[in-house]
Amino acid sequence: MLAMESFFPPLVVAGPLAAAAAVLCISAVYVWLQRPRRVAEMFRRQGIDGPPPSSFLSGNLPEMQARVVAAAAGGAEAGGRDFEKDGFDDYCKRIFPYFEKWRKAYGETYVYWLRRRPALYVSDPELIREIGRCVSLDMGKPTYLQKGQEPLFGRGVLKANGEDWHRQRKLIAPEFYMAKIKGMVDLMVDAAQPLLASWEAQVAAAPGGVAEIEVDDDLRSFSFDVVSRACFGSDYSRGREIFLRLRALSGLMARTSVIFTIPSLRYLPTAKNRRIWKLTNEIRSLILQLASERRAASASATAGEEPDFLGSIIENSKDQPRADDFVVDNCKNIYFAGHETSAVTATWCLMLLAAHPEWQARARAEVLDICNGSGNFSTSPPDFDAIARMKTLHMVVLETLRLFPPSSFVVRETFRDMTLGPRLRAPKGTYIFVPVSTMHHDAAAWGPSARRFDPGRFRDGVSAACKHPQQAASYMPFGLGARVCLGRNLALVEVKALVAVVLARFELALSPGYRHAPAFRFIIEPEFGLRLLVRRVGHRQDGVATDDTATRA
Repeated sequence: MLAMESFFPPLVVAGPLAAAAAVLCISAVYVWLQRPRRVAEMFRRQGIDGPPPSSFLSGNLPEMQARVVAAAAGGAEAGGRDFEKDGFDDYCKRIFPYFEKWRKAYGETYVYWLRRRPALYVSDPELIREIGRCVSLDMGKPTYLQKGQEPLFGRGVLKANGEDWHRQRKLIAPEFYMAKIKGMVDLMVDAAQPLLASWEAQVAAAPGGVAEIEVDDDLRSFSFDVVSRACFGSDYSRGREIFLRLRALSGLMARTSVIFTIPSLRYLPTAKNRRIWKLTNEIRSLILQLASERRAASASATAGEEPDFLGSIIENSKDQPRADDFVVDNCKNIYFAGHETSAVTATWCLMLLAAHPEWQARARAEVLDICNGSGNFSTSPPDFDAIARMKTLHMVVLETLRLFPPSSFVVRETFRDMTLGPRLRAPKGTYIFVPVSTMHHDAAAWGPSARRFDPGRFRDGVSAACKHPQQAASYMPFGLGARVCLGRNLALVEVKALVAVVLARFELALSPGYRHAPAFRFIIEPEFGLRLLVRRVGHRQDGVATDDTATRA
């Protein structure tokens, strides 16, 4: 009896505790289940509506994925699209068709659902301006992008958040100041020499002196050399090997959008994941090996010698909580900051100049005038001051970035409940999507010529290019606000230097086989590559633009 009495009281005590735990658990589940309804109602009270979730767990993802598949099938049946003679549509309409459909139905700002998370689509210029003004560390890069793209970026400055991002940006930003970029123009001109020599040889061997060249790999190779030399200095050939592996890694990871990927699948030992892990480990080992050699040689370095990017981040890594990760992740980050954007922008720029011979002729005349009428840069290569004086070329690059911004969206996540501007309240965990290309094609900001290639609109700067100066926030090829791309100065100067040396030597036209189809692969690039008809400058008196076989514009 005593044994029984001593046994039962704990059950009596445990009963209320278990009941309380059960109530708490049920309450938490109920709150989790009700959150989408409560958040949707909160936005609705602010005048923001959106498509209802099509799936309890997946939100609007099933509809989004179905529309992407249908759009891809339509593009495959058409075999690409003909060149757009009358202007260039917002590529988001084809690549992300669901956004355009919802925008027409729900207006400039609406809410949709990525699994259980609310996502705000924002194309209201006033609200975009408020987002750009936000300097709070409680808004940053979304967690799903950090995790889904970790092999490519790690926790470097491009993906870090909060105090970690602020500390890294303060250390790394000086590496991209214009004072540093000025000293890189010589290496940019040197890096262009293999491309120029290759095109010279192909043109010389081609019938009639007109060669058809697929230029994508040449432009990437040029950009590889520039960023390798800038980042690794005398070790640039080894740096190039690192970046080639990063290119392979980005190609693997770009096959499936991180939005549609089930997060847990990245941990399964599939053939693709094993290849990703292998490349990630190889890249890390190569960077750390190079960094170790640099540290060992630092004692014998020449006093006052200007360090390259690798040397600077090694020096700055001493006080970092994860010194090796800081070095590895930011070497990987510069690949995108200094290579991907530059290479793809140069590709689109040459495409647009080939399609618009009048602007090609104006830009070439400016280059030759500034460089004393000579395309022979071996005797008088352009320096930074010469590149800076090329105003027409600068307008061409700005217009290229307007029509084909490398990044489709500026994406942010709120890490606490926030108020943006005077009227928008966004709860913790809200994703914010600002459609860059859509804003760049907005006729309300850019006028009726928004679809057309017209570099002249930038004659007096970005603010004057818009219908109203306050709409300048609609131009954001390098991002928005405090997190604007660190590598923008490098990218602009690099593209201008390359296009200048190309125009001084060659006349360009689109190949009849060119198929215009911007594709999303982390950044926006031509799906079928860029084929150009290339002729030596001065080969024909009337120029390539008058030859029906050499142009489609």
